[in-house]
Amino acid sequence: MVKYTIRDQEKVAVKNKVLEVKTVPFDMLQPNDYNPNRFSGGSDGEMMGLLRQCIAKYGFLFPILVTWDEDLKKYRIIDGYHRYEALRLLGAEEVAILDMQIPYHDAVQLTVLMNRIKGFHQVELMSDLVMKLEDLGLQDSEIQENLGMEAEEYLRLKQQLGIAHAFKDHEYSKSWEEGQLPLVKTGGLSREAQRKS
Repeated sequence: MVKYTIRDQEKVAVKNKVLEVKTVPFDMLQPNDYNPNRFSGGSDGEMMGLLRQCIAKYGFLFPILVTWDEDLKKYRIIDGYHRYEALRLLGAEEVAILDMQIPYHDAVQLTVLMNRIKGFHQVELMSDLVMKLEDLGLQDSEIQENLGMEAEEYLRLKQQLGIAHAFKDHEYSKSWEEGQLPLVKTGGLSREAQRKS
């Protein structure tokens, strides 16, 4: 993914990717297994019903963002799962897609970015995604930058997975030599004095 630093009034060249939309058979799409965005009520819920009604009345307005998954020999959905599900329920045979042609870790990050832009995500599932990106070898700073997160928000997501996970790669200073315990007073006696008594 190309990184842009955008400042106020700075102009950047933007690819008009929407012009690359194509239609493929519906069964060529594969939902991803990592999206933290969920509709309440699932396929039978009110939001899905509204989406189906909208598509039935106005047509399919927004292509599904995908990337080719060579292992599956299908397009893996990056953004647009709910539109995909609505089309499935409507019996669609074809679907408009926009193939982003990006690697898996960029697809995961783009899914999160799209959810953040739209304001939808669940904390626990976002935390799982952070762990998945770490497992893919991305550094904390890289994940924060690519997902547009401040360090505090990122740390809160990591803490959802437990304190041990949040600090698993943290380097601690050695305030004492190995094998030595610091003298700490407890109950009026130092540990050394407690051992002697």
